[in-house]
Amino acid sequence: MKKFFGVFLMVVLLSFIISCGGGEADLRSQTLIVAMSSDAITMDPSAQNDAYSANAMMQMYEGLIAITPDNEVVPALAEKYDISSDGMEYTFYLKKGVKFHNGEELKAGDVVFSYLRACASPAVAHIFSDIDPDTIKAVDDYTVKFRMKAPYAGILTALCHSSAHIVNKKAVEAAGDQYARNPIGTGPYKFVSHTKSDKIKFERYEEYQGKKPYYKYLEFRIIPEPTNRIIELESGGADIVYDVSPNDLDRFTGNNEIKLIRSFDYLTQYMGMNCGKPPLDDIRVRQAIACAVDTDQIVKAVWKGLGRTASGPYAPAIRYSIANKLKPIPRDVEKAKKLLKEAGYESGLKIRLSTNERTERIDMAVIMKEQFKDVGIDLSIEVLEWSKYIEMLEKGEQQLFEIGWSSDTPDPDMVVYPCFHSISRGPGGNYVFLSDPELDELIIKGRRVLDGPERANVYEQIQERIMYLTPAIFQYNGEQAAGIRSNITGLRLSPLGHHFLGNIKPVDK
Repeated sequence: MKKFFGVFLMVVLLSFIISCGGGEADLRSQTLIVAMSSDAITMDPSAQNDAYSANAMMQMYEGLIAITPDNEVVPALAEKYDISSDGMEYTFYLKKGVKFHNGEELKAGDVVFSYLRACASPAVAHIFSDIDPDTIKAVDDYTVKFRMKAPYAGILTALCHSSAHIVNKKAVEAAGDQYARNPIGTGPYKFVSHTKSDKIKFERYEEYQGKKPYYKYLEFRIIPEPTNRIIELESGGADIVYDVSPNDLDRFTGNNEIKLIRSFDYLTQYMGMNCGKPPLDDIRVRQAIACAVDTDQIVKAVWKGLGRTASGPYAPAIRYSIANKLKPIPRDVEKAKKLLKEAGYESGLKIRLSTNERTERIDMAVIMKEQFKDVGIDLSIEVLEWSKYIEMLEKGEQQLFEIGWSSDTPDPDMVVYPCFHSISRGPGGNYVFLSDPELDELIIKGRRVLDGPERANVYEQIQERIMYLTPAIFQYNGEQAAGIRSNITGLRLSPLGHHFLGNIKPVDK
């Protein structure tokens, strides 16, 4: 009897172990794991304007309209929209029966609430600044209407921005300032949890009205070190990795289990200068720093064939770019010394450059430190975690800093207004704290003029004015590099820099 019981117990234990192992394997096969370099700052659409947050949020939220990787504006939560003949009034007709993740039906009141929230947010209000908030109204349960304060040529593409995603009024009001801990959207994935600096988990929303994702679970893992991300991809610990380092490109050669996907985007990487504080409030100091840098050498050394050296404030793929006409500021050591002497720094200048943990930005800073020595600039380098870094930039505590701005639409207003108009200083995206009345006037004019030769001429003037003011050294136009396991398909990189993952599936499905 004892022997029989022992054998019986062994069989039960073995069955348990096998079932547990099978369960883990089954869970992994149902989970899409994506590794990225930095964490989302928030899961609240109106609270922040950074690419890492947008990458996560676009899996669970939707806007009234959306922009495709081919730059086509298409309906999303709205089935259609009307624009008045004078271009001043917009009416959106919502799809009926759309449910939020908490079971509430999407109504016009949620849209009004979401837009008013965004209009009042310091982080994203600049995107909605031409909408008259007093006119955002629910005509009925499925119709929303608003008027513009003034014509804005880029309003439809602006409404595709992640800050225009629709939240559930009831959920936000119930959660208050804790809303981002349990966000509610209408998208194909619903939020499960967010462990800061570690992972963000989602689960497929089974009531989603659109095409449901293949994977039941989606998990973003935060892995700052680029080679560690590739190791996870190689081992099968991750299915997709973003921000493949130039140093790791050769790891895809001869490995049939992983693939490299490359695509130019709307990113411009730049070294910004805080124009609001000495010594960088002096244009001569900014121009001296620009003359001290050999940007082309830096890009070739750090990016190793990814992307290209920038010559202007925004990427060539964005409308009305004159990047091919502009020339990068050439390195001129003697001119840099002369400008520093005129500004009162003949004996040298000590200055700090801040960056986040991204390897390429740190590498660029190290090269610039050496280049600066030739003109008498003593550069110190400060590296901060992403959320702390953005907080510092918004407060204006930086001197020099490395940052990239990726436009959320192909319209140039989504670069020049947030990055260089004085109203956007700080949380709005103008981290260089530039305030130039002539430039401000040109930027507003660019918003008002309809697409065509006149608007092209305005943006040519805007780009030339920015280059003269030298609030930044424009270094690099981005090319995205993502790694994906060879046994999955469906990843299409968007030039916006954040990518929808609902179409990913195994190659044999």
